[in-house]
Amino acid sequence: MKKWIILLLFTVLLLAACQKGNDNTAYNLRNDVSSPNYMSNKADNKPGPMSDQNPNFLNLRGTSLNDESNRNNFGRDIDIAREIVNRTDDFRSDSIWINNAGDKMTVTVDDRGRFNGNERDNALDSLQKKLLHALPRYSIEIRQR
Repeated sequence: MKKWIILLLFTVLLLAACQKGNDNTAYNLRNDVSSPNYMSNKADNKPGPMSDQNPNFLNLRGTSLNDESNRNNFGRDIDIAREIVNRTDDFRSDSIWINNAGDKMTVTVDDRGRFNGNERDNALDSLQKKLLHALPRYSIEIRQR
């Protein structure tokens, strides 16, 4: 009798061990409903929204010192504006500022007392057109000292 009970118990354990369990969710991601699926098979390689990206990566774009950087170099834009103002015979650049948003440039010029009224307005309009043509990304305000 003991032999039959041991044999029956061994057979039950053997059959229980060979039973196929419900382990497919660990390998079959299409039927996995217990945990979210973070993998994707996007055909397009467009970057997702900024909330999907790792905030711990350093922004290394445009940190080089050469002209091939992609960063908007404000110092270079200020030098271009200063060169355009000083290239005219009518004005000399005084101070040039770019606001923190990077969309507005304020140029202070000195006319050295050469103009009166309408002539000054025409010369300032001409200077503003030159600056807007050279630096179209900025809204340019010209102040006269």
